[in-house]
Amino acid sequence: MTRPVPADARKGHAATTPTVTRSPNPPPMPDPPSGLNDIAVRYWTEIWTTGAGVYKATDHYIISRYCELQARRRNLLDLVEVQGQMVIGSAGQPTTHPALRMVADIEGKLLALEDRLGLNPEARLRLGITAVEHQTRLDAFLEGGAP
Repeated sequence: MTRPVPADARKGHAATTPTVTRSPNPPPMPDPPSGLNDIAVRYWTEIWTTGAGVYKATDHYIISRYCELQARRRNLLDLVEVQGQMVIGSAGQPTTHPALRMVADIEGKLLALEDRLGLNPEARLRLGITAVEHQTRLDAFLEGGAP
């Protein structure tokens, strides 16, 4: 019978979950790319400010892609709101607005990016971001400060 190896003594185990730590001195938010519209710039600012210390300069491209897709999704939903969810098809029959199919496609791509960026609770747990935040709050409590 083998004995369990303590967690700090384990090496190279494939099931080891990576941990993401927030930098105590997060880099400043990079300027948004010039091609982003106002909606995308709002997403850009929100992601960089709420994820301060987690994202690095190399995440610039994936965050930019996420913001562009969110802006495209918003524009398509605005179009559907104006024109309605049903339109007249080529044979004169009522059919679902083509923009809704595009929205569904974009939302599938957004889900994958949200997982990579840690923008949903499950992804944050998998990346260890929540544990870091809780640890920081615990440290503040133990030092006598407010969480």
